[in-house]
Amino acid sequence: MPNGRRIFALRALALPFLCACLLLAPAAAFATEDSVRNALAKIDCVRGTFKDYYRQGEGGDPPPDYAGRTFALSQNYPNQLPPMESYPWLKIAFKDGGPIDPRAYLQALLDYGLEGNVEVDFYVEDNKKRKWYGMPWMDWNTEVASDWPGTDGREFVHGFTHEFDSSGNTLSTLQKDFVDTWSGAYFNDRAGFGIGQVYCNPDDPKPGALNPDPTGRNNMANGSYIIKLLFSTVTEDQLPIAKNALEWKAHVFVNDDPRWRNQGPLSRFERAIGVVRLIQIDVAVRDDRSATGWLLGTFGYDGNAKGSSPWKRMVPLGLQWGNSPKATFAETCSGPNGPCDRKKLTEQWINEQAVKELARPPLSFNHLGYGGRLAGPVDNARASCMGCHQTAGFPSVAILPEFSANGALLKLDGEKEPHTEQGFRLMYYGNVASGAVFSDTQLYSSDYSLQLSMSLQNFISLHCPQRPQEASAPRPSICAQLANWSSTQKKAIDDLLIFGAPGPDGGPLPKSPDKEERR
Repeated sequence: MPNGRRIFALRALALPFLCACLLLAPAAAFATEDSVRNALAKIDCVRGTFKDYYRQGEGGDPPPDYAGRTFALSQNYPNQLPPMESYPWLKIAFKDGGPIDPRAYLQALLDYGLEGNVEVDFYVEDNKKRKWYGMPWMDWNTEVASDWPGTDGREFVHGFTHEFDSSGNTLSTLQKDFVDTWSGAYFNDRAGFGIGQVYCNPDDPKPGALNPDPTGRNNMANGSYIIKLLFSTVTEDQLPIAKNALEWKAHVFVNDDPRWRNQGPLSRFERAIGVVRLIQIDVAVRDDRSATGWLLGTFGYDGNAKGSSPWKRMVPLGLQWGNSPKATFAETCSGPNGPCDRKKLTEQWINEQAVKELARPPLSFNHLGYGGRLAGPVDNARASCMGCHQTAGFPSVAILPEFSANGALLKLDGEKEPHTEQGFRLMYYGNVASGAVFSDTQLYSSDYSLQLSMSLQNFISLHCPQRPQEASAPRPSICAQLANWSSTQKKAIDDLLIFGAPGPDGGPLPKSPDKEERR
C-alpha cells in the first residue's frame, strides 16, 4: 500500500515542514452528514473529458494490429453522494479504534472489492453489482520519472500506471535485475462522489471540494472504499511463488532498468505488449470507527497457497488502522535488520504465519515496513501503509522522511540507521485524522489518497507553467493559488533567517525593495 517505494516527484521543491498535524481525536468527531454533503454538492459538473491513457490521440494509441480491449476511464462520477450499503465489514465490532477480528475485516474488504470485478477483468464499467470509478489525470503521470514527465502514465490495455521499480534481490535472491510494478486503483461510488466534486470543472479542479462542506474536514465520506491491484514484470524463475499467478497483458516498458531509461532520450521509455503478474492487492476504507478514520490492508500472492484461482491464493498479510505513533524504532526492532518485536504496534494486525512462510530463502517477499509496521510485499521496507498515505494532500509533500528536504539535511539513512532522529522520523508515523493536512505546507488534505494528490500534481504540471506563447491564455485558479503558496513559503523562510537580527542602532534590518514588494 505505501507509496514510499517511489522516488518522490516533488523533492526538488526542497521546502521544509513547518509543523505536522498529528490529530489524535476520534475520527468520527464533527463528521459531515451525508445530507449536508448532498445539499452543498456541485451538480452542474462536466463529465467525460479526461483522457484514458498515456498520449491518447498523440501517438500513444494501440498499434493497428492490436486486437484486444482498450481501457476507458470510468469517469461519470455521481453528483450526489450515493447511500451507504450494508457493507460486510460493518458487522464486525471495534475496540480501541480497530476491529476485534481484523482478519475477518480484511477478508470482507477484499471480497467486496472483487465482487463483480473479477468476472469482467476489472474493466469496472462492466460491473453489474455496483458502480466503480478511476482517478483522472493518471494518464499523464509524473510520479516516478519526474525528469521525463508523463512517462509513467496509464497504459492502454488495462489502464495500469507505472508505480516503481524493484531492484535486484528485493523479492527474492533469485531476482538479479530490476522488475517493474504496474497498478490500477478503483474507487467505489462514495469515493467517486468526492473525486467528482474536486473535478466538477475538469479544467479548474478544486482540491478543497473533496468534502463540499467547507466547515468540515476535507475528507471522503464514510464508506468510501479503494481497491488496488499491483502487477509485476517479475517471472517465476525470479520469484518461485509467482507460479500460476494471474497473468494479464499490458503495454509496459521494454526495458525494466530505470537507471538506463532515465539517462534518456525519451525513446528509452519505449513500451510494448508484455506479460504482467498479479503480486499484491491493497484495500482501503473510510470507517468512522477507526482511530484515524481509515483502515488499510494488503495481500500478497503465494502460488503454494490453497485456492482454486489466483484470486483465492492472495494471502492476507495485515491490516492497519493507525501508526502506533508512540513506538520508536528502537522500541520495536533490535537493529536495522531486526529482529522486530511488534507487540507495541497495537494499531495493526499482522498475519504472522504469512510473514514466516514468505521469508524462507530464497524468498524475501514478506518484508514489513518501518519498525515492523505494515507494508506490502513490493513496498518500500522503510515505509508503512498509513505512514505514506497520511501525507496525501495538495501541494504534495515528501511521503518518507528520507525523501524530504529535511531528511537530506539530517542525513537520514533508512537502511543503515533507521533508529536515528526519531524526533523527525516519527512525524511520518503519527496518526493524522481523515481529512486533516499532514503538514502546514499543505493547503488541503487528499484524505489518504495519494492518487488524488498525484492527480492534482499531474494536472498542474501541464496547466500551470507559464510559457511565453501562452502569456495571455487564461489559467486555472489552482495555478494562482499555487503561486501564492510558493511566495508565502519563501517569505516564511526569509523571515526566519532574519528574525530578531538588529539593524542600524538596534532597529529592524532595512528591507530590500524586492522583499518589500513581496510583502
